[in-house]
Amino acid sequence: MPRANSETILAFDVGLKRTGVAVGQTLTQTANPITFLAAKKGQLDWSALDALLKQWQPSRCIVGDPKTSNPHLNKLIRRLVHHLNTRKISVVRVDEHLTSASANAELNNRTLTTEKKIELRDQVAACLILESYFSEFGSTTP
Repeated sequence: MPRANSETILAFDVGLKRTGVAVGQTLTQTANPITFLAAKKGQLDWSALDALLKQWQPSRCIVGDPKTSNPHLNKLIRRLVHHLNTRKISVVRVDEHLTSASANAELNNRTLTTEKKIELRDQVAACLILESYFSEFGSTTP
């Protein structure tokens, strides 16, 4: 159970097929991979997202912003931010340039099957996004 002065934060590495999710605590400023959300035809599994929000009850969410020109990915990111905002959750967008490549490099150093690396890549990228947020802003909201 988190301490009273610690906030729970969820981070998302948004992708057109999978969105990695990580959880962190402002007290320890650590991030841990928890799952991924499948996407079909440019839509996240919104009920699975709502279940995560209910389970973790984050005070804010960090959404990776790849600064891409891909209109489909940008639309999905906007939909995610809107979905979180309608649930009265504060959202911070963080530059996530190259987090998937960094996640791949980190996972390549582990003795895991290719399937397991693929499963974990987006979750590890979400951890990197959250760690980047902690590095830049600490436990405060920008």
